[in-house]
Amino acid sequence: MNYKLIATDMDGTLLDEEHGITKENVEAIIKVQREKGVKFVLASGRPSYAMLEYAKELEMDKYEGYVLAFNGGELIDMKTNEVIFHEGLEKKDIENVYKVSKEINVPMILYVGDTIYGTEATDGVMYEADQCKMKFQKFDTLEDLEKKGIDKTTKCMIIGKPEEVLIAQEHMNKVHGNDYFIAISKPIFLEIANKNVDKGKTLKKLGEIENIKPEEMIAVGDSANDKPLLEYVGMPVAVENAIPEIKEIAKFISTSNVEHGLKTTIEEFFEF
Repeated sequence: MNYKLIATDMDGTLLDEEHGITKENVEAIIKVQREKGVKFVLASGRPSYAMLEYAKELEMDKYEGYVLAFNGGELIDMKTNEVIFHEGLEKKDIENVYKVSKEINVPMILYVGDTIYGTEATDGVMYEADQCKMKFQKFDTLEDLEKKGIDKTTKCMIIGKPEEVLIAQEHMNKVHGNDYFIAISKPIFLEIANKNVDKGKTLKKLGEIENIKPEEMIAVGDSANDKPLLEYVGMPVAVENAIPEIKEIAKFISTSNVEHGLKTTIEEFFEF
């Protein structure tokens, strides 16, 4: 198969434990774009603000790649820096997540521009702000957000210990299961986004824009929020450190995120 597009998750897949891209991965990704004309897509739960620096490192602006941020809530054309698709959460949605967060006593966050707003500055919340290189502002009530003029976001997260996140997932699904896209991306992160978006749905939109069929796509992932992405493409790939659910739907198991999983994948499916 002549693959025309590679979409990859970031944390736990493309990025190593220090949240960097290994030199081997960088070289392989630039090479496949330059020599094979492959469209490269960063598909992450991360906010776009925390993805653009990586996209530039991979020369995706030069080779016309795309950033698929917020689990599919936003799609950016790196050549033009244009947001070509966006679908997020409104004021009522933020209120719904806030209520669940308070009921189970686990903090929530949301994203606006270069700032993360959160109900508490726990280690998990500050870890997210740090890895995204974003500012942090605490808010205590919904009225606090209103005073700041915040009435929409692209994604919310509930952040806690793994056992708390499982409780949060169960609670969100019970109360709002049909209202939102709800998925655990890391054991400490529960992601809540618009129900009309996930990584797979937004990749489908991109495929229609670029006239690339699902069977001409490769997707690489490791976590539950990558499932829609891998289910959509012709060649679903799991890194070695992926959860069992992702390995089960993969047609190829690559090396781990710290063993240049993207380089291994590219060498498996492309001849140079």
